[in-house]
Amino acid sequence: MNCKLLYRLLPFVLVVFIACSGPDKPADTGNTSDSTDIPEPETVMEQPDTVLFWTVDIEQKLKTRVYKDSMTITEPQSIVNGINSIYPSIRLEFLKLSGDTVYTHIDSSFTFANDMGSFGASEYISTVVINLTMLPGINYVNLDFPEGSHATPGVFPKTGYAAYKEKEE
Repeated sequence: MNCKLLYRLLPFVLVVFIACSGPDKPADTGNTSDSTDIPEPETVMEQPDTVLFWTVDIEQKLKTRVYKDSMTITEPQSIVNGINSIYPSIRLEFLKLSGDTVYTHIDSSFTFANDMGSFGASEYISTVVINLTMLPGINYVNLDFPEGSHATPGVFPKTGYAAYKEKEE
């Protein structure tokens, strides 16, 4: 008699086993959006706040690479911060970016325009232009400052520094 009971229960046990062995599905919570619709959080890559691409030797018309990274720098302020870090007595200020030109200003230009001599002022301007024109699409730097005996404000083109060669390590 035990066998007859087993044969009667066997189909029921098989149906329950097959029904319960399917793939797991989330319970219906009334929300029609699938969990795969939730976007993955984006990786936020912040740019460094201080970047200097090159140091410049105007006497040799050489530039030495300081910063090399696969990240594309797009913020002029990062480069201005880098320039200000090596010339702390001259405070370059980023004003705006318009088209292919970066606009800058120097309030306290007396040291740079008068005390550094023509050589020092030229090296400073070269450093500013060569570094800021590393930004994608930038071809000019507008340097605004009170004119001094060794430096005059103006718009400085990237092409004016094309003769500078990269110093080989």
